[in-house]
Formats: sequence, C-alpha cells, structure tokens
Amino acid sequence: MFLSIVTVSLIAILLDVKYKHSFVLLCVNIAGGTASILGIISLMRSRLVGIHGKSYLSLTIGIILWFLADLFVYYYFIVAGEELIDISIIDILYFIGYGFLSLHLFFIIKDIQRKINLLHVIIISILTIFFVFYIVTNFLVSEFDIHDKFISIVISLMYPILDLILIAPSAIILISLRNDYKQSIPWFFSSLSLFINAIADDGYVIDLVSDNSENLWVWELFYFADFIIMSAALFWYNKFHISNNSELINY
Repeated sequence: MFLSIVTVSLIAILLDVKYKHSFVLLCVNIAGGTASILGIISLMRSRLVGIHGKSYLSLTIGIILWFLADLFVYYYFIVAGEELIDISIIDILYFIGYGFLSLHLFFIIKDIQRKINLLHVIIISILTIFFVFYIVTNFLVSEFDIHDKFISIVISLMYPILDLILIAPSAIILISLRNDYKQSIPWFFSSLSLFINAIADDGYVIDLVSDNSENLWVWELFYFADFIIMSAALFWYNKFHISNNSELINY
C-alpha cells in the first residue's frame, strides 16, 4: 500500500508537466477499479448476510459510483482536455455515492450502538462543526469571483462538507472498536481514506474554481491514496472478517 503510493507519487513528480495529470488520473482509475473489485468480492463471499451484508453492499455501491465518476473525469480530461467546473453527471455520481457511503456507516453504527460513548460523539461533533466552519471560511477568503461562479462554488463546497459528514461517524466507529484489533484495523484504514479524501477535496475545489488547473494533479494523488487505502481496508475485511464458509464474524 505505502509502496504503491510512494512509487506513483515519485513517477508523477518526475514526469514532464504535460503528462503529470493524465498519468495520475489513470492511476486513480486503476486504484478505484481495484477497490470496486475488492468490494464486489466481499459481497460475493458474504452473500449479503444480515446487517453486515447490507452495510458492505452500500459501501461497494458508493465506491463504484465514485469510480465511475473518476472514469468520467478521465474521459473529459483526455477527450476535451479540460476539467468540468459546472455541475455535471460527475457531481451527481459523487453525491449519490456519498449517500450510499453514509448508509453504510448508518448500518454499522446501528449495529454497535451499545458500544458508543456519548462523550465521544459530542467531542467529534464539535470538531466536525469546527472544521466545517474552517472550510467555509477558507473558501470565502480564497481569491476567486464568488458572483461569477456562485453555483460552481456551492457545488464544490459541498464536497469537503460531505467528507466531514462521513468522517465523523467513521471516527466514532473507530474509537468504539479501538480495543478490538481485527475490527479497528479496517476502520483505521477506511477513516484515514475518508480523511485524505477530505483534504484532497478541499484543495482540489479551491484550485479548480480559482483556475489553478496546473495544481490539480497533486490533489489527484490524494484521491489515488484514498482508493488504495480503502482497498487495504476491504482486503483486511475479506481476509479476517469473512470465513471460508462465507459467514461473517460479528463486529
């Protein structure tokens, strides 16, 4: 996992400027396809048994939708040679994907609700509100014309906020399962994945609406790392949470 992230990053840095973005986008789609395949494998092995099957069905659908969105990003970049700023099918796929990922987290929280500490929920909620305020403020002080690109800015602003909405329950689940080694590892990976995605969204959308397209490939590296780390979480889930007879181990 770490080696693949470092290798792709080094190659991207060493490549000529005109090849950087297309190379990283290709790697993002390969990583997204890998995560999607691992999700499908977990569904086939678990046979959608119980709440765990439903939760990972939602997770896999969310990952596949994000992967499809990235395929469209790659297509538009290669064919049209530009990034889409206005709302498009890409945004719709991403937003629907957020819905399925949220549903995945809802199923897990419902299953482990007795293990959740109310104090942890309050602290994480406060931190989430703080970061949402920071993101909004960061957008407002950025150098772009908010009147000319109002719709684009609103759509773009939704991404880091939705990321935080996913990160908050992920953090709650991670803390609640911290004493269970096998359970905490995949949740550490998935939470780290969502956190990296939030960082990328924050930087990406600011550079996009500010017409700093030359920096976008850097944030695409974060999306690549996001899919790779999520793949690691799914690999761990397949290896330790689904037995050979396709029965799920309880959370």
